[in-house]
Amino acid sequence: MPLPAVLLSLLLGIASMSAANDSWAAKLRIGYSAITATMAPLWGAQEKGLFVKYGVDAELIYLAGGSRIALALESDSIQLGQIALNAGVEARLAGGDVTIIGSVYDRYYFQIFSKPIITNAAQLKGKIIAASSAGSASDYGIRDALESVGLKEGDYKILYVGGTDARVQALQQGLADTAIISPPNGLIAQKLGFREIVNLMEMKIPFGYGAIAAKESWLKQQRALAINFYKAYLETLAALRQDVSFAQRIIGKYSRIGDREILQESYRTSIPNMPTRPYVNKDLVARALKMSRRDAARRAEPEQFYDNGIVKELDDSDFINALFGKR
Repeated sequence: MPLPAVLLSLLLGIASMSAANDSWAAKLRIGYSAITATMAPLWGAQEKGLFVKYGVDAELIYLAGGSRIALALESDSIQLGQIALNAGVEARLAGGDVTIIGSVYDRYYFQIFSKPIITNAAQLKGKIIAASSAGSASDYGIRDALESVGLKEGDYKILYVGGTDARVQALQQGLADTAIISPPNGLIAQKLGFREIVNLMEMKIPFGYGAIAAKESWLKQQRALAINFYKAYLETLAALRQDVSFAQRIIGKYSRIGDREILQESYRTSIPNMPTRPYVNKDLVARALKMSRRDAARRAEPEQFYDNGIVKELDDSDFINALFGKR
């Protein structure tokens, strides 16, 4: 016998509400600190709908420099951030709640380009060097690179101008003699006539250029959401490694670059070198503490600054093995 119209309408309404709940995704604001190819897993997860697949309604927010990401995390303006590991360590040393929950890139992702008249790094004595912000990965990169050629901090001046594109502009406008920049902007600088004098990627200096960070208090309440974020992130990284054309398209879209040679170089220097099991390296945290100027760093233990629990849970569950194969 047919259902009464009122009852049928009620049942349809309940079914509709259930479907809506099934498609509901938790809001998550994710900050990233640079326009470089190492951000491609975030951009790609948004483009492919993989955040939504895992129940995450993601909003990606660009904030130039790791220190700005740390401040945004502490103020709850964002919940997760891709940040230089050192910036996360500094935030916690300052009394914050930031903790590192995964690795993205474990060495510097920079080149230093200068006016053509400068032919080597030693000639940067007395010169102005463009970086993003104090305490950022670019700031540390300059100090590490120039220390290797015998230059101390007082031998040059660092000018903080913002993101990678702003540093290229500082070179063009003559505001700086040299700039530390990340792919894809290195080839752009080269095509504009500037000279590469240091390639930090080739130097392979250990450094937590990229890491995923959250507030520890948020993580305790939203651990499941953080796990789902990482599922989307890792599935996207697998897709980027398997489909180079997709990866280059994503990098080109978000960096606003169409030059095929530049996109190929961006891919080559980033995606294949990003860890598929993104555990935080204790030695990199220890190095960040050693580099810090804060008194608290001398008394701190590396284990206070990171949590590998989420990555381990995904690793133990075979989620990572299914994407990248067994080690």
